[in-house]
Amino acid sequence: MKVSAWSNGKDHYGIRVGKPNRRQYFDPQWKEAIVTIDGSQHAFSLTKGFWKDCPEFRDKGEPIVREWLASQDLLKWPPGKPPKFILSHISGNRFELRLA
Repeated sequence: MKVSAWSNGKDHYGIRVGKPNRRQYFDPQWKEAIVTIDGSQHAFSLTKGFWKDCPEFRDKGEPIVREWLASQDLLKWPPGKPPKFILSHISGNRFELRLA
């Protein structure tokens, strides 16, 4: 599925999956998504907001997404044009994130 970077405009980052992808690939019973990024697995909480109007999983605690975006030189983007990625559904609540 195609996804994009998300930022609150300050120092919090995440991956926006969007409502259609959320409906198709995510189960409301899941508390977290396990995402492999560059060969390492990371758990991201799926908050109440994820299931309402904010369909993105975000850094909480460790800046995993932020560090990955920085390693790809993608921390800054023009307004309304976040970088795009591919989030592959492996099975259950497991996914893999990679550059598009």
